[in-house]
Amino acid sequence: MTDLPPSDLTPRAARPERRARRARSALLVALVVVAVVGVLVRTLDDASLFFYPVDEAVELRAELGEERFRVVGSPQPGVVEAVADGRTVVVFTLCVGEVLADVVHEGDPAELFQPGVPVVLQGTWRREDPPLLDALDRPAADGWHLQTDHMVVKHDNDYRAEGAELEPCGTAP
Repeated sequence: MTDLPPSDLTPRAARPERRARRARSALLVALVVVAVVGVLVRTLDDASLFFYPVDEAVELRAELGEERFRVVGSPQPGVVEAVADGRTVVVFTLCVGEVLADVVHEGDPAELFQPGVPVVLQGTWRREDPPLLDALDRPAADGWHLQTDHMVVKHDNDYRAEGAELEPCGTAP
């Protein structure tokens, strides 16, 4: 048997470049976590906009104040497209059941926008009559209007027959 030299088992000092590499890795992981949290907060904040039918939105006007929210209802006949204060607007009356709300939508309407087809709008309440109020067929004319800037048409496979009359909302005596 050959004699082997005794092994040196004393611990070696840690290499400094590993510590620096670990610090960089930890910093990179922290940055990724912050970015992911930022994206989540932004997404959840957008998803936290409340969604109300027109009748509930009208009932909660004072509580909603200048807070942005989403509202759904059916546009009534008498949609007016115009330029007001140098911007393109669509002015119309939105309803659910017997409750009416005047709307001033800034920008082009959604592609399938038409009276009787429900829409989802995003915006805020304004305490003033809308511009072009006299041009609307049956306005709410209650001193308030919805100022919106985002519109999505709700649609399904239930279509009205051609020539079918739209029964206006808010016709109760």
